[in-house]
Formats: sequence, structure tokens, C-alpha cells
Amino acid sequence: MDARLHLHLDTVVGFRQLREGARAPEAVAVAVLAELAGVDGLGLRMHEGRRDALQRDVQLLRAGTQTQLELGMAPTADLVTTAFDLRPDRVTLIPDRAEGAPVLGGLDAHVLKDALKKHVNHLRDADVEVAVRVEPNLDQVKALHRLDASVICLVASGFMSARTAAERRLESNRLQDAAVLARRLGLRVAVVGGLDLRAVEALAAVAAIEEFHVGHACIARATLRGIERAVHDFRVAIERGRQRAM
Repeated sequence: MDARLHLHLDTVVGFRQLREGARAPEAVAVAVLAELAGVDGLGLRMHEGRRDALQRDVQLLRAGTQTQLELGMAPTADLVTTAFDLRPDRVTLIPDRAEGAPVLGGLDAHVLKDALKKHVNHLRDADVEVAVRVEPNLDQVKALHRLDASVICLVASGFMSARTAAERRLESNRLQDAAVLARRLGLRVAVVGGLDLRAVEALAAVAAIEEFHVGHACIARATLRGIERAVHDFRVAIERGRQRAM
């Protein structure tokens, strides 16, 4: 099964914000080079802080790239209006976090089922693909399936924080079980959550995972090797992992 590599650009935006009023680095410049290097999707998290600057980034990305554009958004009251104005290809529903804070964990598809169902329906009516970020839990997978979302984003933070081989096996099995069930229920499966090169290669051995979402680790590698080489390195890691899956 083919695997897709999605690059989240939040680290680029965060670096730019270190200097007040700075325009460089432009997220679209990094995105164009990453697209040429072979990424399959680009992502950006929307939040209330610096909303105007982020909307400008999205508009430039829409105009300057052809790769699938995904916006990470909390399921708030103005979500659908913002999505309709910016017209991303996909909206991923994520937990709300303060500006600059990393997104940790996933949404609870049980507790938030009514609100999520409403947002999913409205976004689908607007021809926007919907993904939801959840923990790799079988009950969460089943609950998300009932909401009619298209993509499940499994959070791999437990796998990334594992310190022993036994912990890594346990977290890997959780991700695999959730991914296999999600695929069986007709969901496309993505994995997200601070993935580095080694984690991508390891998880690519799980054939049910179709998308690998990377961000900080890829941008950090790009500072040493250039964005084109960094994207290439991550694609090679996916290919190595897929060979073990076969």
C-alpha cells in the first residue's frame, strides 16, 4: 500500500515569530521546496493568536502550491466559517491549545460526539474532507467511525515517549490495532505526534497506516541538510519500513 508524507509548517511559522514583525521564513517558500521534493500534503494549525498572519500564510499556500492543504482547527463555533473562507482541502479537528503550545493528545470522540458530528456534517456539505485527531484506542476508532469522518489521525505520542523496548512494543501494538480496525471500518489512517525519522521507519511497517505527518523533526533536519534532502530522508524511511511490512 502506498504511503503519503505530510509536512506540517507550524515550526516554520514559530521560527518566524521569534522576531516581531518578521516575514521570513515564508511558509510558502518552504512549502514549494517541500512539494518539489515530494511531500504529498501540507499542514498548518489555525489558532486565534496571529490569526491575520496565519490567514495570509494559507492564502499564499493556496496560490503557490498544488499539494493537498490541511488546516488543524479546534472544534469551536466559528470553525465552519473559517474553513469556508480559507477553503482548505482538509480540516483536521484537534484539541484547542494556546498559541505556540504543542498539540498533545487527541479529541474524545465519545464525549464530544454531538459537537463533532455537527462540524463533520457542515464541513462535508462544504466539500471539505474531515479528519479527527484521537488516541489509538479501539473505542475511539469505533466512535469516530459513527461520526462519518473520512480520516483518523492516530496520536503516536505514547510511542514517541516510550523509554524501553517493552513500552515501544506496547505502544506500537496499540497503534497497529487501532489502524487495522480503522481501515476495516473504511477510514483512512494517518499517524501524527512528534514523529522523527526512526519512528516513521518503524511505524511504516504497519501496512494499515497510509499517512505520516511530520513537522518539527523534518524542519530541524532541514536546517542541517536542506528541506529537499530532509523530505527525501523521510520518504526513504517510509520505503524502508514498508519493505518490512511486505
